[in-house]
Amino acid sequence: MIKIYKVGIYIRLSKEDLKKSQKESESIINQRNLIQQYLLENNLTLEKEYVDDGFSGTTFDRPAFNQLIEDIESKKINMVITKDLSRLGRDYIKSGYYLEEYFPMKKVRYISILENIDTGFNNTNNDIAPFKALFNDMQSKDTSKKIRSILNNLKRQGLFIGNSASYGYLKDPNNKHKIIIDKKVAPIVRKIFDLALENYSYKEIAAYLNNKNIKTPRDYKLNITGHKWSINSVYQILHNYMYTGNMTQGIQAKLNYKSKKRIFLDKSHWIIVPNTHQAIISEEEYNTLNHFIHTT
Repeated sequence: MIKIYKVGIYIRLSKEDLKKSQKESESIINQRNLIQQYLLENNLTLEKEYVDDGFSGTTFDRPAFNQLIEDIESKKINMVITKDLSRLGRDYIKSGYYLEEYFPMKKVRYISILENIDTGFNNTNNDIAPFKALFNDMQSKDTSKKIRSILNNLKRQGLFIGNSASYGYLKDPNNKHKIIIDKKVAPIVRKIFDLALENYSYKEIAAYLNNKNIKTPRDYKLNITGHKWSINSVYQILHNYMYTGNMTQGIQAKLNYKSKKRIFLDKSHWIIVPNTHQAIISEEEYNTLNHFIHTT
């Protein structure tokens, strides 16, 4: 009997792919065109398309991929086609799991067009799939190292590379790598430090700000209302060395190139460049305050 295939095509493009290649071969449109041509040539009918645009291949927690798995579980899909194996994912352990365990267990046929991998047939290209997955993983790790090196070099030059400036500052509209004073809320930052230097506790400072109906940094940034100042929000400001006029970056880091989880680094690992922007408090005040905080 000829098996009827319910084909799901999976397309993925990450931000790293665009930065790395600067070419159209990996684009959503070109992936789709390549796969549609393959469907036509092999007399296959498309059941559903799944697209993850802007998601890294180092994680399999992606909206469209999760939907694909749900549809496999409900037997809506029994064939998966991608442009190449790296589109499925760049984590060789999880890629191997789907290729060697999950798809066979669910009786799903997987095809990678460019690598001529087709689990519906016993061919030598299928045997090299684990090695190809490992190569994709190593390539992703290498790309991550290069990007991190470039960013760290910018940090060492005192250039700001964050998405948004600390509360009290703005990104310079004429230079995204510089920050300038936000005259609307910089006085609030100054007031928070003044209160702390007068021996107000975090809780008392938060209460003062809430009584004055001053927007939290989050509400101010998003132009919303409803949130209250907390001990933690006050703590974050009082421990932000950026307010001394010294560019302070590299405070956090990812556990590894596959993980989204970030950890705080010891101050010895911070990248600090002095006198890069206007200070809101003096370094002497910061040191006096933080010495008091850490020793009481």
